[in-house]
Amino acid sequence: MPKKSLSSRIREHILHHIESGDWPPEHQIPAESELMNSFEASRMTVHRVLKELAAEGYIYRRRGLGSFVARRTPRSELLVITDISEEISSRGGQYSCDLKYLSAEPDSPLVSQIFGEGRAGSIARSKVVHMENGLPIQLEDRHVDLRTAPRYLEVDFSITTAHRYLMKAAPLQKAEHELTAVLPNREQQVFLDIGPDEPCLLLRRRTWSRDRLVSYAELLYPGSRFSFGGVFEPKK
Repeated sequence: MPKKSLSSRIREHILHHIESGDWPPEHQIPAESELMNSFEASRMTVHRVLKELAAEGYIYRRRGLGSFVARRTPRSELLVITDISEEISSRGGQYSCDLKYLSAEPDSPLVSQIFGEGRAGSIARSKVVHMENGLPIQLEDRHVDLRTAPRYLEVDFSITTAHRYLMKAAPLQKAEHELTAVLPNREQQVFLDIGPDEPCLLLRRRTWSRDRLVSYAELLYPGSRFSFGGVFEPKK
C-alpha cells in the first residue's frame, strides 16, 4: 500500500476530530504553527490543507484569530412538505420554537388578495421562529382560513406545529411553492438574530384541502444557515 502524503495525513487528522465530534461547530482547531510542529510539515503544506477544507465547508477562517469548525448547513427538499420538527430531529438536531404572534387578522390588502375580500376575523395569523440546537433557522409567517381549520387559534405551539395540526384538520390536497431571495426587514432581523445584510431565502407556500385554500405561509430562512436541494431521476 502506497504511503499517504503528508497533506493527506493532516487532512484526515482534522476531519477525524470534526466527524467524531471531538471538535464541535465553532471549536477552534490547532493553529498552523501547531500543525506544522505536530506533523513536521511546511507552512505551505498546512496552509493548503486548511484552505481546501475551508473551500469544502468543513472549517472557516477568521483573519488574525485562526480556523474554526464550521456549522454544516441544514438542507431541505424543496418539493417535499415535511414537519420541520421531524426534519430537524431526523438529522440529529434538537428542535425548539418561539411563538411570536397568534391572532385573528383584520382585513388587509394581503388577506384580500390571497383569500378574497370581507374575510376580517375569519383568517388567523401566526408567526413562529423554529430553531435547531438553539439557532433560528426559519421564521414561519402563516395565514390560515378558520372555516377549514376552526381551532387554529387554540393550537399549543409548544407541543405541536402548524404543519402537524393542519395535516389533521385539513388533509393536504395540493400545494404551490415560490422561492425567492430577499433581504430581511427589521422585525425579521430581530426574530432570526441576523444582520440587515444577511441574504435570506423566502419560500411562499399555498396549500389546499377539499378544493379550498387553507393556508398561505411565508417561510424565511437565513441563507448562511439553510439550503434547499433535491434529486430528480427521470423515468426509464
